[in-house]
Order: sequence, then structure tokens, then C-alpha cells
Amino acid sequence: MNKEYEFYKAGMLKTITIKENNPGKSYETIEFTIKNKLTDETGKVIIDSGHTSFFDPREFKDFFEPIINDLKVRFDNANSIQE
Repeated sequence: MNKEYEFYKAGMLKTITIKENNPGKSYETIEFTIKNKLTDETGKVIIDSGHTSFFDPREFKDFFEPIINDLKVRFDNANSIQE
């Protein structure tokens, strides 16, 4: 899995990258990076920062699965209310 997601609002670009390193190997890691870049109306960079965490596949699942499940319930409920 090598995925990148971007969200832009009010000059702030947030980028989330999920990258598998050495998939299928005993030393497989999953790299999870969040970057923030804020620019003003002239294009001058005000904030350019990021954070990277590394997980083994089990840690990644244990950490993110509850978040994903909670979001899925929220989205499913939002769809049923709007219909």
C-alpha cells in the first residue's frame, strides 16, 4: 500500500501518506506521515512541518482499526439520516 491523501482549506494543505516498506518480509514496517503546509495569499510559506511514525503491521492495525470503525459508523449513520 502506497497511498497519499490531501486536504486543503484556508491556505493549509494537509497531506497524509501511508507507505509499506518491505511488504511481506519479517521486518515489514508501515510508514505513516502527516505534513502541514500553510501559505499566505502571496504564496509565502508560513508553516512547513511534518511528523512520521513507523508501525509493524500488527501495531498499525491495532492503532488504526478502531478509528476506521468509528468513522465507518459515523458515515453510515450520516447517510441514513440524510436519506
